[in-house]
Amino acid sequence: MVRAIRPQRLYEQVAQRIEGLIRENDLRPGDRLPPERALAEQLGVSRPSLREAMIALETAGLVEVRTGDGTYVRSVASEGFRFPWAEPATGDDPGPGVREQFEARKLVEPQLAAMAAEGATDEEIAALEAAVDRADHLFAAGEPADDDDYAFHVGLAEASRNSVLAAFVRQLWDLRRTEMWRILRGRVVKPQHRQQVIADRRAVVAALRARDGKAARRAIERFLARAERRYFGDEGER
Repeated sequence: MVRAIRPQRLYEQVAQRIEGLIRENDLRPGDRLPPERALAEQLGVSRPSLREAMIALETAGLVEVRTGDGTYVRSVASEGFRFPWAEPATGDDPGPGVREQFEARKLVEPQLAAMAAEGATDEEIAALEAAVDRADHLFAAGEPADDDDYAFHVGLAEASRNSVLAAFVRQLWDLRRTEMWRILRGRVVKPQHRQQVIADRRAVVAALRARDGKAARRAIERFLARAERRYFGDEGER
């Protein structure tokens, strides 16, 4: 049986071009790459796409991103190097880019929140509030709350009573367990961001208790807008 060839994602293409530039310019481990803005202009790509590519290169061990300093060559690939995800059989495919995943969330989560305001049971709302409380305590202790993040957003989707879209949201959140997301979160998420996350989620819960679909939609939209600026906006520019 002939195996279908998976089309390359944009960030994979950009990562390959950067890897090629490192070899063409004879850069060595410890050498610094051009600033983000200059490199994006040189490659003719957006800065969010460049950032995704850098995360892929970092995951592959080829570069090191030093927040506030720049991006440095960590190791130089040999001639004929193939990224781990170039061979589907290896199981190392990093999946869709983080930007692509986030755009999908923006399309579905606000509508699901509005639907949940009508369909969620009191028990489901209480479970969502409990997930927020647990995350709040973990954040206050300086710890991540990945399981409770997952429980809140997947639980909210399931409370919409649309099993197809809920399964889609679950898949999106499963993708966030990859190394690419771990690196990105570790780089951009600060304590003050976690405090805002808790406040935004409490606003969603309040809207659900009031059975106010419009307020639930707006609360998720605000949450996602803030997250988008944090992950892809100017806050993290290098």
